[in-house]
Amino acid sequence: MTTSDSEFVRNSIWEHVPEARPFVTELEEEELELTNGECSDPGMYSMLSYGFMHPVFRPALEESTMETIVHCARLIEALLGSGRPQVIELVSIRVTDHLLGFPELWERFAGYAGPHMRFEADLRREYYR
Repeated sequence: MTTSDSEFVRNSIWEHVPEARPFVTELEEEELELTNGECSDPGMYSMLSYGFMHPVFRPALEESTMETIVHCARLIEALLGSGRPQVIELVSIRVTDHLLGFPELWERFAGYAGPHMRFEADLRREYYR
């Protein structure tokens, strides 16, 4: 059975960034509450933004928390290397554009970025000149 893109993103965050697990759980609990127990999937955009990017990745970059940045880099590589077009687009919109929009964050992350992320950043950089 194939997992949806949303499940793939959720499982990847859970696997690669243990620091994000409380935020993922909180999002799922909120979604269950909002849907009266019918759905626990907040969607991949919310999951990446509010389960990873804002509560974990950006603070790790701002505080230079090396271990967490390494976990985040592994997640980003897994998502970009997934071959899933919607997931790659998600990373472009939620992660790459954020990093390139704040050059100081990209500078802190660039040394940790894997080949997929460096390629992605090179593709998107033309929009930030």
